[in-house]
Amino acid sequence: MKWIVLALSTMVVCAPVAHSKTQDAPSPRSASTNFYTADGPTVVAQLTAAYFDTRENCGKLSTPAFLCTGVLLRGTGQSDSHHAWNPRPGSKGVSFSYIRKDANFDRLVWGIAHGFIFYPYLNAPAGKVHPEVLCSFPIEAYTWVRNGCGPTSYHPVDSDVCQKQGITTAAQWKVHIEKGPLGGGDGIYTYVCGFDVRNALNEAGGPAFYQSLRAMHEIPKEVASRYNELLLQPWAQDIPTSLPIQAFFYLEGGLARAQHDQADFYTSTGGMVIPIIKITLPAVVTGDAKFEYFPADQKYGG
Repeated sequence: MKWIVLALSTMVVCAPVAHSKTQDAPSPRSASTNFYTADGPTVVAQLTAAYFDTRENCGKLSTPAFLCTGVLLRGTGQSDSHHAWNPRPGSKGVSFSYIRKDANFDRLVWGIAHGFIFYPYLNAPAGKVHPEVLCSFPIEAYTWVRNGCGPTSYHPVDSDVCQKQGITTAAQWKVHIEKGPLGGGDGIYTYVCGFDVRNALNEAGGPAFYQSLRAMHEIPKEVASRYNELLLQPWAQDIPTSLPIQAFFYLEGGLARAQHDQADFYTSTGGMVIPIIKITLPAVVTGDAKFEYFPADQKYGG
């Protein structure tokens, strides 16, 4: 994952804004209303509830679980030359990771320790765009050598979209990945495929996403990178008030950079405040992630 979603990797082209599985919302209110200022403890409660919600879907097969459960986050790098919430021009997808109780991991790609969180779209405030979730990889996707959700340059056939290879379950994904070398290095990614979860799959979308989460329990122990990677449709540049950002987050050591992003967002939007939340990732797969809000962490709104 190149620069990171959880982010985690390559980002996006300045294409028309794509919308996900919910209907388009009305236009956002003026920044002067401070409409997007969120209550930190409320956000913690929302994130915690979403993390422990392990439903297979959001009520029907055509509504994958990421629309209403879990925590969809993107790790970002700090820079004064670009805004953290803008996708990188020229890429075919924006990388995120997704964590919930049954899809745990203990670190982010490259040790990144800050970023932002998207609301589950069904729970997002009005006036937000919903970039479509395109595909879900149970482990890091190596997107810098991958053609979007498709194959890597290492092995174009066996790394293509899972469904194109007849792989539709976590058990099948495990058998497939174990065909490759597991002792480290890039060879493991010869057989890593991602599950297509686009809107067009309709009733196949929910099961496909759930199987991608189940496959996280099938990752061979030799594989070090155990965080997953989701690719979202790139969105337009410089639309911060329209993005469904629920919080900026940091892991241990990442607070200063999260404060930089919060302050940049505040300035760029004319006074909108998004809370900073501390995340403690579980040390073991059976552990629990923890979400905390500290007023002293906030540059604004504390």
